[in-house]
Amino acid sequence: MRRLVGGAVYALSAAIGLLAFAYPFFTGGQAQGAGFAAHGQDAPLVTAALVGLALVALLVELQGEALGAKTVAMLGVLVAVASTLRFIEVAVPLPGGFSPIFAPIILAGYVFGSRFGFLLGAFSLLVSGLVTGGVGPWLPYQMFTAGWMGLTAGWLPRPTAAVSRRECAVLAAFGFVWGLLYGIIINLYFWP
Repeated sequence: MRRLVGGAVYALSAAIGLLAFAYPFFTGGQAQGAGFAAHGQDAPLVTAALVGLALVALLVELQGEALGAKTVAMLGVLVAVASTLRFIEVAVPLPGGFSPIFAPIILAGYVFGSRFGFLLGAFSLLVSGLVTGGVGPWLPYQMFTAGWMGLTAGWLPRPTAAVSRRECAVLAAFGFVWGLLYGIIINLYFWP
């Protein structure tokens, strides 16, 4: 039963994310501002909904013992590491728009599973936004997209043998594709 509730919480958060990205296409965008002012009025609500759902998901996982205390501690450490990587990216811009914050999200989602990857992606962008001063109407959309990145990393097939070059190539290609998708999806938040 708890696993079903946990799945429902993740499905609800994904649905809210899709709705947040898609609703301006259905309203015609008249109520929205242009550019970075887009979603200025609804972003706090979307952020609160996502953070609330992520915390509920974490509590449901803890109650269902899907995540133990050690796993939650690891989640906290990885969120701190990813946030530090984002701070480094802001301090020293990397070539080609490369962002090292996505490496731990993809790798942790791949190793620890989809749910862990979603939580790591969402919380990493939240904490890094607070650390770097990057809090704005774009933050919940970055959180959703990074969460989806970690979620889908958990869907990659597992190798039957030890770590191989093929597995590394698949993860690198996955990261490259998600790097492009991240940019495309984030551009949607202010488009209509």
